[in-house]
Amino acid sequence: MKGANLKEYYRYKILSLLLGKYEASRSFQTGTPGKQRPQFAMARSPLAEDYFDEMDHRKREAIHAALDELASAGVVEVTWPRFQEGRRVEKVYLNFAAIPRAYELAGMEPLEQRMERMRHMLAPLSNHPWEWVRRWWVEVDGALAARRTAGLDLDDGEGYENLVRVLLALPGLEDSVPERIFSQRVLGDSKAFEQGVKKRLLSLLKSHGPEEYETDAEYLDSVGLTDNPKMVLAAGPFIFRAGSAVFDAGGLPGGLGLAVQTVRAMEITAVSAPWVLLVENLTSYHQVVQRFSLPGDEEGEGGGVQAAGLPAVMAVYTGGFPHRGVQLFLRRLQEYRENLAATARPPVYHWGDMDYGGIRIYEYIRRNFIPDLQPYLMDVDTYSRYLHAGIPFGDEYAARLRRLLDDDVYCTWRPLIQEMLKHRRWVEQEGITDFENPPAF
Repeated sequence: MKGANLKEYYRYKILSLLLGKYEASRSFQTGTPGKQRPQFAMARSPLAEDYFDEMDHRKREAIHAALDELASAGVVEVTWPRFQEGRRVEKVYLNFAAIPRAYELAGMEPLEQRMERMRHMLAPLSNHPWEWVRRWWVEVDGALAARRTAGLDLDDGEGYENLVRVLLALPGLEDSVPERIFSQRVLGDSKAFEQGVKKRLLSLLKSHGPEEYETDAEYLDSVGLTDNPKMVLAAGPFIFRAGSAVFDAGGLPGGLGLAVQTVRAMEITAVSAPWVLLVENLTSYHQVVQRFSLPGDEEGEGGGVQAAGLPAVMAVYTGGFPHRGVQLFLRRLQEYRENLAATARPPVYHWGDMDYGGIRIYEYIRRNFIPDLQPYLMDVDTYSRYLHAGIPFGDEYAARLRRLLDDDVYCTWRPLIQEMLKHRRWVEQEGITDFENPPAF
């Protein structure tokens, strides 16, 4: 690097260092110059390695030339150790009155202007239909107005423009949409969402969203985004109508998979099973479908006759927190039940892991879809019988369980949670094998 270019390089380094200190100071936040000017000691600064490089004195000369120029312009003040003036810099101070000129010489946009531009960029979220988005906007806008960055990357204007476009488009999604199709539709590029918005949206959902989920996929599905369309898996004796066609799922021994478009168009017209079981995990769902059969002798595997006596069940796979298609199916099921007399409604049970997530999934479904939902094999007795197969957990997990203990929403779960905390183990649904017996109705 030649002499003039080297001087310009160090001039930028000096100004960006001082302006960075100014932007992080209380003087910037209040808009009023404080008693202490932005400054740095050369020996402890990022420039020290170059300044004290004994193998290349051109660096120190270029730094001195840049400082002389800035001092002559009234932008900085330089102090020197006694008897070392002009030879060894001690400290460099930024003059408050020259801050606009410092930005100009550095070719940097003032932080205040970047903050105002970000406020303008995010302003459309002020009347967003989702409360949690509005709440985030209020927090961020207030911080920016108070000259705080609120953790935003003010240099990524395009990224936040795209985030706003995504947030404004999400409430209009009726069904889950594959991420790439959504990205092409909203951002004009099938990869733009994944590359520039997805991580930021997930962070926002986790910090401000209305629900705590277990996986990133569940967070994204909660706002209508998915990697690929998901089916609704259900089995057992129930009948539904879609348009003029009527379908009897009871005739399909392995159940069926329904696209969300089918679920949207369907109406459940009959459930002849004495009970309905929602199953959290896929392996357990397939086991339930396999073991619970229609009453009466049926041909089993290998051509033999399967013993009769296990009452039929209508089984629904929730897949952890239910995705949008399953949510819609649960609404269809509840609509059917509400059209019956209370005594004629088939009871609905939920079977999941006896852990932090399983308990929360149960309450999520009960709170949002099936108010009279009941737990199946999620009690102290079952926990005690399968404690030997439990999975140990540590202090962080225990703290999460204690938060449930303190929340009245989970008051009915306190005996189980207390046992889990006592033994420091949670029990997976897949480890439970004695699920042949239906609950006592």
